[in-house]
Amino acid sequence: MSQDLRLVATLDLKEGSWEKIAAVVKECVEQTRQEDGNQFYAAHFEQGNHNRVVFIEHWASQKALDFHLQTAHFQKLAKTVEAYLEHPMNLLFLNEIKE
Repeated sequence: MSQDLRLVATLDLKEGSWEKIAAVVKECVEQTRQEDGNQFYAAHFEQGNHNRVVFIEHWASQKALDFHLQTAHFQKLAKTVEAYLEHPMNLLFLNEIKE
């Protein structure tokens, strides 16, 4: 049985970059929410900071996440934002604490 997983991805953008990537972020969010195995996928700003975009994700399995990483919409997002990042994206993989 595969275990679901949670992921927080943080993008620290160069000053004034949000407007240049907004459309591709919104497109990726919309299309990702339609993927099999996606439980939750949303992009957020850090409160008061439009230069930090935080994706909160919940996947049914590693297989579902691996599929997502190969989709055209994710590849487009990754390629587009690369030029606007202050430093590489930070990924935090989480496991829920269960009793």
